[in-house]
Amino acid sequence: MASTRSIATPRRSGLAPGPDEARAALEKLFRDRLHKFTALLPKVLAEDGVEAVHDLRVWSRRLQQVVTTLSSAPYPAEARTIIRALRRARRALGGWRDCDVMIELLERKERRVRDPEEKKACAMIRDLAQSKRDHEIRRARRRLSSRKLFTLAHRAHKYLRDLPHGDGAAGQRPPDAAAVIAASAAAGYRDWRAALARACDGFDPLAIHAFRIATKRLRYRIELARDLGARDAAHALDFLRSMQDVLGAWHDQIALLQLTAQALADSQFLLSHARLVATVLRKADSERSAQNARVRRLLAETAAHVEGSALDHWIAVYCAGAPARHGAPARESQTHESEPPWESGESDPPPDSSAHARELAPPPAPEQTDPAAVPVAAETRESAGSPEDDFVKALNLLPR
Repeated sequence: MASTRSIATPRRSGLAPGPDEARAALEKLFRDRLHKFTALLPKVLAEDGVEAVHDLRVWSRRLQQVVTTLSSAPYPAEARTIIRALRRARRALGGWRDCDVMIELLERKERRVRDPEEKKACAMIRDLAQSKRDHEIRRARRRLSSRKLFTLAHRAHKYLRDLPHGDGAAGQRPPDAAAVIAASAAAGYRDWRAALARACDGFDPLAIHAFRIATKRLRYRIELARDLGARDAAHALDFLRSMQDVLGAWHDQIALLQLTAQALADSQFLLSHARLVATVLRKADSERSAQNARVRRLLAETAAHVEGSALDHWIAVYCAGAPARHGAPARESQTHESEPPWESGESDPPPDSSAHARELAPPPAPEQTDPAAVPVAAETRESAGSPEDDFVKALNLLPR
């Protein structure tokens, strides 16, 4: 096992095996992840289980990470086809997965509620989520019935056979797997730090969502290094997972508030139960405010203490000098950064965030006198509300 553990160690340590051994381990990982993905696809098409949908999305990302590591950019045609198919599969399942999360949240909430009228409102919201889920399941299965997904295993094995190996011509030698993984993690960390800075600058919900996706991408890159034997990655991964938990709960709360407003917007129900609607929305808005405050604290604390964190230490030790060894991951990172994360299939578009921007934006600083230092977008958000905010405020004026 000692040789396996050192496969992902950067070459500078002098402990890494030859490129052929590292390449063999990466190809084995490719076959294992491909098997997991293709085994889950029939389950998603035939069953309505929650876990299979989540797992298929996770393994599609993990498989894609291996594909981008095995090939040098620009990627060969077969690799691009595989990556597109995996992204489309994730995008097709995004709405289904969101509905599963909403239903789980609503069921937990309904168990906590004691008031019969509030239980009735929760049931209405859950029924809407279930209806949306049924629609998303039909939509996802139509999109998953793509010939390219059903032939993915064949394409993947052909891609693996056609990859250049160590005995190839001078210009066809495969990339050094350890160097590519280290460079990919280093590039992902740079992107993550940049996304953190943008999220802290005005607390724009779109920037926070982009930071959430950058956190997810970096985690998958470090997981790949760990699966190939990189040591001491556990603390860095725990650091990223804890952030994902907070950011994911924030994202889910936004979606839940919008679903709540949509479910309770029935004109007859609203007229007959105005105070109940006000109570439900008031509580949902309070929960949203709590999540917003939690995210603000998380971003501020992360920005203040990222230097010297477990993640920063692991990157410094594992990825030192990586960008100089390989340029492909940087190009991959630029490709992702040129488009919103949901366009690349990494995530679904975030819920409409105009209703939450003002709460996330920090209070204006009176001592700030330089107009150029005040973001224009933040000023605009401070001066204008959204219809959803106005609706909640109006209902809050009703007698309690």
